[in-house]
Amino acid sequence: MLNAISALSPVASQVTQGLSGLGAAITRPDLQAGQATQAAAAASGTDFGTVFANVAENFMDTMKQGEAAATAGIQGKAAVQDVVQAVMSAEQSLQLAMAMRDKVVSAYQEFIRMQV
Repeated sequence: MLNAISALSPVASQVTQGLSGLGAAITRPDLQAGQATQAAAAASGTDFGTVFANVAENFMDTMKQGEAAATAGIQGKAAVQDVVQAVMSAEQSLQLAMAMRDKVVSAYQEFIRMQV
């Protein structure tokens, strides 16, 4: 499962670059697509792409910790309470990631339905 999630990391960075470029293109329609992405990155220190990437990294770390705790619990090297806490934290992170994905897809679909 972690391999599948790790494979999504480059896709997430491409999506965030595209979204930041789209935001810059909306605010400054005179820019080309590449210039819009660079302008969006330069405009603010903490843009949506950076925040989204940080959330994805934290998600991956939490999932890895949960998997490691589960493995340690099966081997008898970790307390049951620690395993349950790590797995519950990983589950909450997964639910957050799915909710964020649903919101991004919903926003994209709403954007596509807009008439120009």
